[in-house]
Amino acid sequence: MNPDEKSEPIVEFCQSIFEFRFRLRKMFQVKLKEAGMTISFEVLEVMSILHKKGGINQQELADLLFKDKSSMTYLLDNMVKGGWVLRKEDEVDRRNKLIFLTDKSHQLKEELSPLVEQCFAVLSENITPQDIKEGMHTLSKMNNSLLEFII
Repeated sequence: MNPDEKSEPIVEFCQSIFEFRFRLRKMFQVKLKEAGMTISFEVLEVMSILHKKGGINQQELADLLFKDKSSMTYLLDNMVKGGWVLRKEDEVDRRNKLIFLTDKSHQLKEELSPLVEQCFAVLSENITPQDIKEGMHTLSKMNNSLLEFII
């Protein structure tokens, strides 16, 4: 197989990933709007990560969401103003601020849970566990091939 024959499917696969991300974001935006929720997809992403890993710093959060520091600061500042998150001083390193969900966010998560489950149910309609396993394996191999470029 020549390099072009091998790279063309990779290009198409990567394009499909970008398209999937765009459509996933759009689906969540539509569902949030239908439910009368005025939060963005990005806020939903932050809340999801903080629900799993509360008490992380802004840089860790930015890294997990693949966002730059300035856009993360802007997003978190707005979430603080909205009462969704709070920043607390790290007891180990007082220069560091840890981000936590508020009670308001925990309450919203409960309200959003059925909506999120509905969205992921749509995604899983025609997918088998084996499909997911194979896709994850492929993405893992591709991600590993890029590690040397981001260190």
